[in-house]
Amino acid sequence: MLGSNVEFYLVLLLFAVPGIVVGFTIHEYCHARVATSYGDPTPRAQGRLSFNPANQIDPLGLAALVLIGLGFARPVQYNPLYVRRGGQRAWLSAAGPLSNLVVAAGLGLVLRLVILTDPSVQFCFLPSFDLPLAGYLYWILIEAFYVNVILFVFNLIPIPPLDGYGVAEGLFGSHAPSLFQWIDRNRMGILLAALFLFFVLPNFFNSGFSISGPIFAIADWIWRAAVGGQMPQPFFPNLTYLISSASPGLATALANPCFG
Repeated sequence: MLGSNVEFYLVLLLFAVPGIVVGFTIHEYCHARVATSYGDPTPRAQGRLSFNPANQIDPLGLAALVLIGLGFARPVQYNPLYVRRGGQRAWLSAAGPLSNLVVAAGLGLVLRLVILTDPSVQFCFLPSFDLPLAGYLYWILIEAFYVNVILFVFNLIPIPPLDGYGVAEGLFGSHAPSLFQWIDRNRMGILLAALFLFFVLPNFFNSGFSISGPIFAIADWIWRAAVGGQMPQPFFPNLTYLISSASPGLATALANPCFG
């Protein structure tokens, strides 16, 4: 059974990493593009105005994402002398997550075309090494779609250092400066508390607030609008697939991923 778990984890890496790379790269590029549009030369000077993944992805952050499900890219730096107004800071912060939403919707339309071209791919219910060529494309697109929805939802949580906090600070910082100054002074403690609330409590104590609910809800809404029908069960690589017991029938499903 352990062999099935290892194989499934490797399968998920194969299908998920392309979407992670695309999502991170476009996300950070859009931050850089907005900063540059305000006249800030910093992103261009640092090589961030680029679609080259090597310029945007932090190897440690990528490794953490596929191992524990929580990672990061290289944050784009900007000069506040150029990005001065609150609205500018809010738009700069929002540009990354919104780009992931647009990418997810675009991938949904591509998936719709793939399904119309070969309806049989819908019977490939599980990512596997043993798929027809269309099944490989289908699951790479599904994983990329899901990854970009995750990046959209997660990054809009309004806690530092996530983009949602930048949006909130840009829009409301001038109205409640003492509140945002307090948050900035205590950002590490707030981040740790949020991680405990969103990730530790739901996974180990069956309490707290799980971020997976909003992610699934938004992903399902976009899927129904762009693709149509019910979204397949998405998967994401993390170490739990290696250290937990294999689910019943996983080995059989991996050997026979397409039915119908």
